[in-house]
Amino acid sequence: MRIILKVILFPVTSLLTILVAACRLLCQFSNIVFSILAMLVFLIALGTMVFLHDPSEGIRIMGLALLISPFGLPLVATFLVEVIGGFNDLLKEI
Repeated sequence: MRIILKVILFPVTSLLTILVAACRLLCQFSNIVFSILAMLVFLIALGTMVFLHDPSEGIRIMGLALLISPFGLPLVATFLVEVIGGFNDLLKEI
């Protein structure tokens, strides 16, 4: 019975393996791009605070920089990819 279940789940696990690998690669590239973009947005926020003397707007822009930094949305995407990878590993263990 277990072998029949493995045969039935083989296409699903193969598809999930390819999907997780592609998503991990995409997450790595997006982390690089978002890190550079977050640095630029942070510098713009500092410039806004120093040169325009508008600290409230600078803090809002810093919040945006935090959101696109590797500790913001890319971390959520990486977490979701790893959850799918864990589900894939769970299916492979059957």
